[in-house]
Amino acid sequence: MHRFVTSAVLGISAIAMSGCLAIEQTLTLERDMSGKAGLSLDLDMEPLVLIMATMKKSMEGGGVPTEADLAAARKEMLTSQKSNMGDFENDKKEFQSKLPSGVTLLDATAKEDGLKMSAGFLLGFDQVSKLKQIEMPKSAGPAAAGTNPMETPFGGLNVVAEGQTVLVTSAVQNPVADQQEKVSQMPVDKSALAMVEQLFKGVRMAFKITSPLEVMEHNAHRREGTTLIWDYNVTSLQKMTPDQLKQGVRVRFRK
Repeated sequence: MHRFVTSAVLGISAIAMSGCLAIEQTLTLERDMSGKAGLSLDLDMEPLVLIMATMKKSMEGGGVPTEADLAAARKEMLTSQKSNMGDFENDKKEFQSKLPSGVTLLDATAKEDGLKMSAGFLLGFDQVSKLKQIEMPKSAGPAAAGTNPMETPFGGLNVVAEGQTVLVTSAVQNPVADQQEKVSQMPVDKSALAMVEQLFKGVRMAFKITSPLEVMEHNAHRREGTTLIWDYNVTSLQKMTPDQLKQGVRVRFRK
C-alpha cells in the first residue's frame, strides 16, 4: 500500500506530477490530543497524453499530433507506468508494522485504472505528536523518479500547548515545484510549455481539521461546522512568502 501511495505521488516521469493531482490531508483532534489522521491522493495522467505527443512533435520539427500520435503516447505511458499495486495486503501489513507505537492503520485503499490512480489511508493515534514520526518510503521501485513531497506526510504538523490553548500549525509546499523548474528547461516550443503550465494549475492541495475544541483564531479558507478547511493550488502557493508557507495552516483552540 505504501509503495502504491508513493508511486501515485511520484508518477512515471519527471513531469508526471503535472497530471491532475489532488492531495488531501485530514486531522481529527480530540480533547485529549488523540484522534485520526488521513491522507488521500488522486492522480489523473490522461491529460499528459496530448502534452507528451505535442512535445515529441515539437522536438521533431513541430505540428499537431495525430490520433496515431496520441495513441502511441498513451501506450508508451501505460507501458512505462506498469503496475504500482504490488501485493496490497502485504504492503498494508508492512506499513502497519513500521508505524510508531500508539498509531494504528484503520483503513487503506488503492485503485488503478489505466492512467488514473488513487490511494489513501486513515490512521488512529493516541497522541498527535506521534504523527511527525511517520515516514513513507523514499523509492517505490523502478517506476518512481524524483523527490517525494509526501515522504513525511505529517512532518510539518506542529501541535503546541500554550497555557489554556493549543496551537496547531502545518507547513505547506508546492508539490510540483521541482517539476516546474525541470519543465521550464526542456527544449520544446512555447505552445508545449504553455500546455504544461496550464496543467500545473490543476494541482490542488487541501487540509481539513476537525475538533470539538473551541476555535479561538484560524486562517482557514472556510469552515463547515466543526471542520476548518484550507484549499491551495499552484497559483496560490506561488504567491505565498516562505514564512506564510511555513505556517500555511494555523488554528488556535481553547482547551
